[in-house]
Amino acid sequence: MATVVELPRLTDTMEEGVIAQWHVAVGDKVKRGQVIAEIETDKATMEFESFDAGIVLKLVAEEGETLEIGAAIAVFGKKGEDAAATLASWTGGAAAAAPEAAAAPAATQAEAAVPEPAAEAAPSSSAADERIPASPVARRLARESGLELSSIPGSGPHGRVIKADVLKAAGAAKASPKSAKLEVARPKSTPATGKDVDHDGRPYASFEDRAIKLTPMRKTIAKRMTQSKRDIPHINLTIPIFMDAAAAVRKELNGVLAGVKISFNDILIYAVAKALREHPRVNACYTPEGLIEYGDVHVGVAVAVEGGLVVPVVRFADQKTLKRISLDIRDLGKRAKDKSLKPAEMTGSTFTVSNLGMFGIESFTAVINPGEGAILAVGRIADEAVVEGGEVVIRKVMRATLCSDHRVFDGADNARFLATLKKILEAPMSLFT
Repeated sequence: MATVVELPRLTDTMEEGVIAQWHVAVGDKVKRGQVIAEIETDKATMEFESFDAGIVLKLVAEEGETLEIGAAIAVFGKKGEDAAATLASWTGGAAAAAPEAAAAPAATQAEAAVPEPAAEAAPSSSAADERIPASPVARRLARESGLELSSIPGSGPHGRVIKADVLKAAGAAKASPKSAKLEVARPKSTPATGKDVDHDGRPYASFEDRAIKLTPMRKTIAKRMTQSKRDIPHINLTIPIFMDAAAAVRKELNGVLAGVKISFNDILIYAVAKALREHPRVNACYTPEGLIEYGDVHVGVAVAVEGGLVVPVVRFADQKTLKRISLDIRDLGKRAKDKSLKPAEMTGSTFTVSNLGMFGIESFTAVINPGEGAILAVGRIADEAVVEGGEVVIRKVMRATLCSDHRVFDGADNARFLATLKKILEAPMSLFT
């Protein structure tokens, strides 16, 4: 009997995915465990290994198409079986219709500590609605909007009701990325000509607005950053750190270490890990039941990638050598840009470092990653005139801002951590004793 292949949940926060590339074509024979597609999730582009075996009868989803969890993407079966008939009788698998809490893998250490607010109880669907083919998200939206699925025309495969159909029925079509249109406030036209003109009376050129569809990664960033700024009371403290000694140590190490080039960021991550071990309250997070001080030090390193930001994790950073940290950061950073990181490599961080120094930024504040108690925002290293002993000297200065959750620790704790970090970086040989 032919089988409908559904879009799987590949990460714990994934709600939809994009078929980045098919590795099979109609007529191909597929084995269980064979990679059949690459799927772009909210965190990375991942390989999808088939749970089923058979001949590819139909590829339902096109490359570049955004689909909800549980949507039909292909049909496998025996030669001669009718893919259209299989899709016509398909109403969505049990896994797709199950509650998200049951379908999702176990939460990571950090995410488990910050539970999502409980959703309000939704009215139960009618028996008739349960028989209507619809995606899980569409069913939920219909319940929340008080709509009957039987009254909503389905535009999915063989009449299946999808999210866009419910949004349209609820009068919210403008909220759909496919129909989104940017509304730009325009200056009033001049009464004399009815057009906007410059000081010489020449009309300005007018350019079309461009609607940009949100990727799964950008949607997740928006959701988590909104959650952070809404729920977490941030406190931000900045301290200048003299990096002359760190620069000298870096130069010396790069002259003797083989197979690796130490960067200032490597030294920074190493120093942060040591400082976190001395200040366990900073390596912590808030939950409604109480604070959690993490036993291990897992430092997330923010990496800018095309279309967003990912945070690969250097695990057990306080126990690794500087060389090992440097190699880990290079590897994670390269694979982050290639979108080949595994979900486990982007979860479980206990503290994050965001460094924008390479872009010339002097100092900034960052948004705390939910599930953590703080994030360190680091600016450039620049030569500055500093008064020491009544004389003006040139020092290499870096400004670091610790952005922390005021529910977890106070300004004094924040200041003590920064003082320890400053002490380590200004006397970096202490890292090797």
